[in-house]
Amino acid sequence: MESTLSTSSPWVFWKTALLFGAVHFLVMTYGAFVIEPADCQWVIPAYFMALPVMLSILTLRRIGAGVMVFLPYAIIGFFMVYYMDYISLHTMLSVWGAVAWCLGGLLTGLVADFAFRFLPPSISEKWRAILVGATIGLGIYLTPLVAMTFFYIPQSPESHYTLFTRGVAYSISWLVVNGGFAGYTAYAIHKRV
Repeated sequence: MESTLSTSSPWVFWKTALLFGAVHFLVMTYGAFVIEPADCQWVIPAYFMALPVMLSILTLRRIGAGVMVFLPYAIIGFFMVYYMDYISLHTMLSVWGAVAWCLGGLLTGLVADFAFRFLPPSISEKWRAILVGATIGLGIYLTPLVAMTFFYIPQSPESHYTLFTRGVAYSISWLVVNGGFAGYTAYAIHKRV
């Protein structure tokens, strides 16, 4: 694996990762306020959720590059999720639901970092990016599933929870494939294919 920013300073690392984090936050915000009223924000833009994470990992090539992308959502998004779901809509059982959403993203980024770092060196960079992107897609499935299972009031049959629990094959395959496509796109952008 070649290093893009092997001699990058901590300032360059933070600035670059948080720039991708801002893009990720904007995608999540768009999903919450524009897509969510009509459809599922997790299913529709999954590709665009995984893409900034993969671009950060491929650009920085350091453990933490994936986690840092989720940091703006974990900090700012915590208050948004807490206010919207706990205070306003009364669908969340406790404040721990907002914590679960935020930690789920950070854990998804950490798993992506470790997957990129510890996949066997014999795997080509293209396939490494696709596999790590698919891992992010799986994290995008597991985060809302865990949050909705343990921290929300029982869901109606039309809810996301039903989609994620009864439509498991569709939900997982859609998110994993979109994550894989995002990984390949990040690879193509990075390599200028």
